[in-house]
Amino acid sequence: MRCNEPCKMTKALLLAAGFVLASAQANAGVLYGTDYDSYNGRSGRPSDSLLSLGRDGNFGAYCQSGASSGRRTVVYPFDIPDQFEVFSVRVWGIDDSASNNLSYELVKSCQPFLSGGGPVRTVLATAASSGTPGNFSQLLIPAEQVATSSTCAYFLEARFAPDNSACAGFDLRSVRVRLLSNNPDVIFRNGFAP
Repeated sequence: MRCNEPCKMTKALLLAAGFVLASAQANAGVLYGTDYDSYNGRSGRPSDSLLSLGRDGNFGAYCQSGASSGRRTVVYPFDIPDQFEVFSVRVWGIDDSASNNLSYELVKSCQPFLSGGGPVRTVLATAASSGTPGNFSQLLIPAEQVATSSTCAYFLEARFAPDNSACAGFDLRSVRVRLLSNNPDVIFRNGFAP
């Protein structure tokens, strides 16, 4: 079947529209390669041997140490592939405490490359349960952040109380953490993955 002049124009317009959409999606990067990593509250690691974590019967964790010594922080390490963009971290928790709040810090800790020196710790974003009693959800959004996993570690710290202070116990629980990252390499995304 032969294509007349209006038919040729329609084909050309459809082809041009396809190129525009493809380039817009490639530039956006968000549509492809998006990676959600979820962690339950219990999957965090105590930052101090004096911190005793309790379990709320589901997946939540709380600080049950009544003693007033040591750090009151739980760490959630993230396994972010190199060059992935870190978009956000969403946290869920329960705050029924009148005295304590649950605060979060998204942290990047980097070693100097090919030189001596201690790690450089950078706080990328913060959130807290302050002013939101009961069930809460907070979003931590860092400024544009491309992971350099070869020299940096990325993690979330959940703090139940100031260092060397008593915890609020079951009234303050970290329930869930979700990291949203994205592979900006749209062309080769998953192309060579097993």
